[in-house]
Amino acid sequence: MKLFAGFIFVFAFFFFVSCENDSTGSSNHDEMNDDEIVSDDHFENEVEETIDENEQDAETEDLDETETIDEDEVVEIPDEEEIPSEMTKEEFMDKVEGRYAHYDIVAYYTDMGFMGIFKNLIISYGFTTFEREDDKLKITDRFCHSEQITNQNFTATVPDELTQAIIPDSTYMDIRKDDEGNFYLWRPRTPTLLGIEYDDPYNTPLPESIKPDDPRLVDADNDGKPGVTVFIDMFGRREEIYIARREIFAFEAYLMENGNIEGVVHDDSEQIVIDATNFLLKSDDEWIQYRGENGDDYSLSPIILVPIDDSYDCEKLMQQRDELFPPNPPVWED
Repeated sequence: MKLFAGFIFVFAFFFFVSCENDSTGSSNHDEMNDDEIVSDDHFENEVEETIDENEQDAETEDLDETETIDEDEVVEIPDEEEIPSEMTKEEFMDKVEGRYAHYDIVAYYTDMGFMGIFKNLIISYGFTTFEREDDKLKITDRFCHSEQITNQNFTATVPDELTQAIIPDSTYMDIRKDDEGNFYLWRPRTPTLLGIEYDDPYNTPLPESIKPDDPRLVDADNDGKPGVTVFIDMFGRREEIYIARREIFAFEAYLMENGNIEGVVHDDSEQIVIDATNFLLKSDDEWIQYRGENGDDYSLSPIILVPIDDSYDCEKLMQQRDELFPPNPPVWED
């Protein structure tokens, strides 16, 4: 999921830090009839293929001494216990329940006209916990660190205080089935405000613009500046940009055989620039999640959740980043 997407560039900055065998093992003694006889050992000579009735009667009398199979003595082979052809919803939730190291990427772009397409990959790290509550599965996300890869010649620094200030509401997962009958997870959107507070963030978008002294703004990263602060290194100087965000993300993912949960992020986050130390950064441009040419390809925005124990904190998570997660990809090519 993309909790904090960041987008920045030289002339305009928009930072987004954002898986019957009914083997009725029948008593396969090939159902011998009750009167069926084992007669091979009774006769020393091979019986003629054609015999007269008198010989047949005589042979029948001799069968009293022939061992027969008594129905009462037949040992029945019980049917095998039925093995379900697929996991139940409850079994699926039991397997998912636990604590995970969280890694996600959201790919964003904006069209800057004659300056071309600006692209960003926003990478977020943190923790995701799934807990069973009766017949539901609750998810809680907390974040540690975020970073950005861009196709522009500048560097953005996102303080961990900013990333850790993003606290999405816990919510209940949707357990769904795909066309092949496989269970997968859908995390519903829980719009989360950052650097601003107002009623009903679930249904109320950010204002189109805002002044630095607006009473709705809050210093979420406790640096004495309105909103949250991102640092931009450009033209040999470090500039600051103050932003407010409404994080709106969801994800769909499958439980993998190795225990990971893997899928893709859906992001519709909103952001406004409150102020900046350089006028070039005081521009609100719309950054859009890249979803392929047809608008339905989320493959550049993956999420990977790796099972971990309770000993992990943010410091240990980042120390073991390379053991837990794949290398970050480069910005995509058109």
